[in-house]
Amino acid sequence: MEVPRPTLEILERTRRGESVDPADVVALVNAWRMGAASDAQMSAWCATAGIRGVSQVVASAVATAILAGGDRLELASLGPTADLRSTGGVGDSALVFAASATAAALGVIVASTGTRGLAGVGGILDALDAIPGMQAERSLEQYVLQARDVGIVIAEAGTTLVPAERALADLRESTATADGDLLVAVAAAVRGVSGGAGSLVVEVPGGSGALLVDTDHATAAGELIAALGAQWHRRVAVHPSIRPEPLGGVSGHSLEIGAAAAVLRGEGDAALVARVAEMAGTAAELSGIMQSGGAAAAAAAIADGRALELAERWIEAQGGEPGVLTAPDGLMQASINREVVAPATGELTGVDAGTIGLATRWLGAGRLDPGQVIDPAVGVEMLVRVGDTVTTGQPVAMIHASDDWLAGRAEEMLANAWVITGP
Repeated sequence: MEVPRPTLEILERTRRGESVDPADVVALVNAWRMGAASDAQMSAWCATAGIRGVSQVVASAVATAILAGGDRLELASLGPTADLRSTGGVGDSALVFAASATAAALGVIVASTGTRGLAGVGGILDALDAIPGMQAERSLEQYVLQARDVGIVIAEAGTTLVPAERALADLRESTATADGDLLVAVAAAVRGVSGGAGSLVVEVPGGSGALLVDTDHATAAGELIAALGAQWHRRVAVHPSIRPEPLGGVSGHSLEIGAAAAVLRGEGDAALVARVAEMAGTAAELSGIMQSGGAAAAAAAIADGRALELAERWIEAQGGEPGVLTAPDGLMQASINREVVAPATGELTGVDAGTIGLATRWLGAGRLDPGQVIDPAVGVEMLVRVGDTVTTGQPVAMIHASDDWLAGRAEEMLANAWVITGP
């Protein structure tokens, strides 16, 4: 049996762009899990692999090592199951929440371990915390029983499902290595596989408002997710996309739940409504509920109230207050509202969604240090959309803050986030 290379040699070979034996990468991940390799070494490998890129074989080795370090569920006995998630984009919690509830209303058993936020993008588990009483963490038993009895569960399930991925996510957050096709794809794949659903539907956004920098990287990550899922016999559908502005026009946990609630009430942002129907419909088709026409069936489930009713049952099952979906004022509210105004007159031809995400993080919706407590109420709400005509001094966004200094800091950050063309 060949002895794995020393950790330092693996790091050096990766840094130089030389081929690395997958077994060596597995040894590195296992050494880090067991404490024989340091966080510094693992973060160095993450940074180098993110820049240099790695082969699909190495990515598979990383995913295998992470999955081997914890439990893994299989929920096939429950019926048609799906996990709907995003690799990370500003505003995507609104999509995941509404699409998951809609898919469940179509008869798909939705079971997802969710994620916490990274860098300037939020995570669905943080968004659930914005609902009063909602428990984003469940035991493994609660997770499985809720999937069976309610038809939907999105929660951090116990402590034994992919503990290495959770630790790696914390490490990536604290060392600014959250991006990179490999790590983004592996995180989505191992979360989806470990949660037990037979189908995996993944939004893979690229651009400034996403963890992946552009559509090329989103496409590459999507292909890797599909390949990794197939290894564990998952049916996978990925949707690479560009994220020119926050999905639903909002960034921040309460705001994103509010945007999702508007969709489920038959209202809301048109682009978000369309994407919710498409994602939920894909889940229904992929899991075998229907052969075609999934998006139309999803739109019907929203229109006749089934999706809203299902979402209310879901919230109640996890201890939350379901009334927030029809009375959004019941969501956590920020104490300070400050307008951001247009610096010029003309057509709004672009928005830096990444800056909006980072401003939201600064406001307290994300973590600037590992021990920071998330503030679910803060965020940024766009008051206009790309393509609208604006005039100098017109409010283009609303900052929702809990601290006046942070509101001012966010206002400064957002001053140059708008691309306005011509009079």
